[in-house]
This record gives sequence, structure tokens and C-alpha cells, in this order.
Amino acid sequence: MRNILLALLLNIVVFADGYRDFATAMSYETNYETALKRAKAENKNLMVLMVTNYCPWCSKFEKRTLMDANIDKTIKAKYIPLIINKDEKNFPPFLNVPVVPTTFFIDPSSEESFHQSVGFSNKIDFANLLEALK
Repeated sequence: MRNILLALLLNIVVFADGYRDFATAMSYETNYETALKRAKAENKNLMVLMVTNYCPWCSKFEKRTLMDANIDKTIKAKYIPLIINKDEKNFPPFLNVPVVPTTFFIDPSSEESFHQSVGFSNKIDFANLLEALK
């Protein structure tokens, strides 16, 4: 039991900044206020991905779906992408959700979500969602 707990803690420590590595590699914002200012300046909506350190589905969504070149191109054409770690509690209260990953699509002028997607989405489903939100 002790070894399992040590392995779990090591996993959390090793992957704690995984979302920041993803954000850097994919040019996602990591601060809500910065992303909101960019969205207003560029006349785009926000796409906010809420994740946690210990969520395997968050990591899978990042790697299997969001890192796809076509998905990334579509996102960046219409949205300012933002990834937030729920554990850091540095986000507006309306983004606080019980399940991660959760993806919000937000109008920057009203700061209201016009769509929310909960859980992992594969490339095809997420591409279909992006197309439907046009």
C-alpha cells in the first residue's frame, strides 16, 4: 500500500506542470485575464479548457485531440485558446466545474459561456463540435 501511495504522489509531482508544457508547446494562454484581453483585441471567442494535475483524460484530450494539426488550426482561427488548472484556483467562479476536462466556449464581451463540453472528445467528435459552433 505504501508503494502505491508513493507511486501516486510521484506521478502527481512529475505531471503537475504537464498542462503548462502543453500550453507552451501549443501556444495556449494560461491566464484568464490575459486571454480575455486578447480575445477582445482580436475579435475572437475564448475556448477554455479546465484540467487538473491528476486527470488522465485531460492529458489524453490534450495529446490525442488538441495536438492534432487540423484541430489546432481550426481552434486558433476562431478562438483564443486558454488552459486552466482547476487546482490552482486562479479563474473566475463561473468556470468552476466538478468534472474535468471541461471545455467552455465563451463570448468575451459578455463573459458568458455559449457552449460547454464535458469530458474527453476524440478528434472526429471535437472537429464536429467546432464545425457546429460556427
